Order: sequence, then structure tokens, then C-alpha cells
Amino acid sequence: MGRVSLVKTDQGVKESLNEALDLIGGLGHYIKRSDRVMLKPNLNGSEGYTNKELVESLIQLLFDLDVRDVFIAESTFGDKYTTNLFFNKTGFFELADRYGIDLINLNESEIVEARVRKPLVLDKIRVAREVFETDKIINLPTMKVHYATGISLALKNLKGLLVGDEKRHFHEVGLHRAIVDLNNTIGVTLNVVDAISCMERMGPRGGDPVKLDLIMAGKSSAEVDYVASLVMGYDISEIKHLEYYIKGNDIDVGNIDIVGESIENVRYPFKKVMLESIIPKKIEIHDRNACCSCMNAFLLSCSFLPGNLKDNIDVYLGSLVENNGRAGSIKVAFGNCCPKGMAFDRRIKGCPPYPFALSDALKENIVEDCLKENVGSTKW
Repeated sequence: MGRVSLVKTDQGVKESLNEALDLIGGLGHYIKRSDRVMLKPNLNGSEGYTNKELVESLIQLLFDLDVRDVFIAESTFGDKYTTNLFFNKTGFFELADRYGIDLINLNESEIVEARVRKPLVLDKIRVAREVFETDKIINLPTMKVHYATGISLALKNLKGLLVGDEKRHFHEVGLHRAIVDLNNTIGVTLNVVDAISCMERMGPRGGDPVKLDLIMAGKSSAEVDYVASLVMGYDISEIKHLEYYIKGNDIDVGNIDIVGESIENVRYPFKKVMLESIIPKKIEIHDRNACCSCMNAFLLSCSFLPGNLKDNIDVYLGSLVENNGRAGSIKVAFGNCCPKGMAFDRRIKGCPPYPFALSDALKENIVEDCLKENVGSTKW
């Protein structure tokens, strides 16, 4: 029987983290002084990233145990420059420097192929070399909804260990089953979930903040995700990668020992991503091999359209799309990955494109009497 802790941060982040870890046996039960420890936060953007104070508190607790070989590692969407940009914007460059630990940009790493255990859709996975040069991985996801996977938590956060085009490849072969293959192949020692400030309505970026002031901890990524799904108001059938993992590994969720706060005391039904309420009826999507970043940018772009469309629009995302849209529709390539040899009426460049670029590209196709001013903006 696994154990998952739920602790409110009323007493402060470090104290609450320490309590959450003590409730599942204590940090020293999982990490030894001689271990080389990778901290894997979610830094994939300038919003919805893992709480820096939580990561700093974990570093301090590791140092208290005299564990000194600690480093932070992440790869974001885009290239190594994008990752460094987010390291800087989130303050993690400064954090790592203050404690004299390495902050490793996995988009600069050597690629190592790992053979998949119990494969569903992949025989091998391309991951960063550092994954095999560490003794323990502590997974530090943040709690949020996700347009493609329902929620983004511990199982999903390991995608940040992938290198090169492997993230995009996951979408091509089937994201949910590929996430299961990844987690069956790369194990983590401990999961600490940042549910201090979360995200609902849209994700992994562009959603609304939700302040739960909660920390979760547990050894099993699937058990942590299952308990988190109860907190968020999701049924497991809405989170296919979690459902596949639990069934494939014979996990008895009824036997999870939930300690600290009860589910009832911390439950908050998250507003879910509702694609039908975001994408206009006049738009038809053609998606082959598009990454989460481009699709998320497209959904944000739809939410910023300042009026109703008067024409049918076929939007293409990904490097493997085929030009098989509706007759007479306006064909729009969204993102740099769309094949350069295909004929499109309009191309929206970017990796990913700026969210208001769709409005600019379609302004002549928007019904004039429905035009309204854009309200607000988003961090991008």
C-alpha cells in the first residue's frame, strides 16, 4: 500500500514540505548522503511553473541531510535558448547560483536511447544523458489542467527529460500511451507536487490561477496523480495516461493511504479545458505531430479572437499534416513546423506563434459588427 500526504502551507512552505515528507517516512528514507540527486521541476513557461520557494526549501532540506551533489534539470518546448530564457524569467538561474548547484538545460544534453519496459507504443525513448548519471530523481510538478492530457502532474512532468524531437514524437504515436512508456522506463524516487498556486480552465499555459496552498508528496507518481485527480474533481476516465498506467501496473487505488489533510478538506473542482467552447465552429483543425506548445498557443489564439468568423477556416499544425481541408475554406498554417512545400493561404510563423497572431491573420474574415476590443493580455 502506497502513501500520499496532503499538507496545507499555513505554517510556511519549508515547514509544510518537511511535514509532508515526514508523513511518508521522511526525506532521509528516500535520499542518502552519497546520492547524486536530480530535481526535476516544471519550468515550461513564465507562468504555471513550479514554486521557487518550494524548490529552495527542498534544497535546504537536502543540505540539512548533508546531501551536496544536487542539481536542477529541465528541458522546455523550443530549443536551448527558450529553456535558458525560462530559467532566467522564473528566477531559477539565480536560485541555483545562490546554492552553488548546477542548473542543467537538458535541451543541450547528449541524447541516450533507453529501451522501453512493457512497451505500449514505443520500443525506445530518447532522453537526456543526465538521467542515467544520477542516483535519485525528485519530481516536482505543478498542479494544473492540460488541454491534451486532462491534468498535468507527476506522470506528465517526466516529458521534460526528453531531448530533441522526442516530445513531438510522443504526440505522433499517441501522447497518453507514450507517457506510460516513459514512466515505465524512467522511475523517480520521490514526487513533491506544487499545489500552492495551480492553474485551471486552460493549460499548460494561459489558464487562470488557483491558490490551494497545498503540498503533496508520495513515492508513486501514479498514486500521487490519482489522489491529485480527486482533489481537482476529475474522474480517472478523463486522464487516459493515468488510467492506462494504473491498469497496466495493477495498482489498487483503493489501498492508497492518504495522510495529513483529507480529500474532503482540500477538494477544489477545477474548471476544465473545454475545447468546444474555445474553438469557433467555423474552424477545423488538422493536427499531425504538433507539440503541446503550438496547440496551446492555438487555443489561446482562439480565445482572443475579437469576433465571429464569417468564413470556414482550416488550420494546420505539425510537420506531418496533409492538405485535405474543406473545399473553399481558407487554409492557415500555424507554426513553423508546417511543411514549407505545401500551399497555404496564410502562414502564421512562430515556435509557438504569438497568441494574437491568429486574430491579425484572420481580421478580414471576422464579422465587423461583432468586433470588440481585446480585453487584457497574457504572459507570453
